[in-house]
Amino acid sequence: MHPFREQVLTAIWTPLGVEVTQCDLPDPWLRGLDQLSHDLRARRYGDDIEHIDWVAEYDPDGGAVWLTSSITIAGEKPGGFRGNGMGATVDADEETALVSMADLVQTEIAEVGTAWPWGDTGGFMHPTLADNVAVWTDRTGNTTRIGDLVASD
Repeated sequence: MHPFREQVLTAIWTPLGVEVTQCDLPDPWLRGLDQLSHDLRARRYGDDIEHIDWVAEYDPDGGAVWLTSSITIAGEKPGGFRGNGMGATVDADEETALVSMADLVQTEIAEVGTAWPWGDTGGFMHPTLADNVAVWTDRTGNTTRIGDLVASD
């Protein structure tokens, strides 16, 4: 954890869903976290994700919230709390907060050796805003709303 940031959320994800244990963030962040949690059940390339501990921290200097993740892959020890990517302002709308969280979580899942989410044509999908909607975009430009991923065939 960063010494100059304020902890504003703690949560745990398992394949059964997400449990928020503490939250001082506006509702759009919680709705976004719920959507992201749905997608974690689908389209992995590599070992299964068993457990994720989340801590969101508010950076008063930049005004951004950063979601850090400790990822546990099946049969492995938990990774440390990390978060490398883009944050979002505490008052961000749901779609912007969701893209930020998806970016940060995706990076940390990759750091422990699992690719997520995996596109139909191979390769990572990446989170973006398209017409102010949070979507996963695959390497061919096809998009799926974040929260609506299903297992690939």
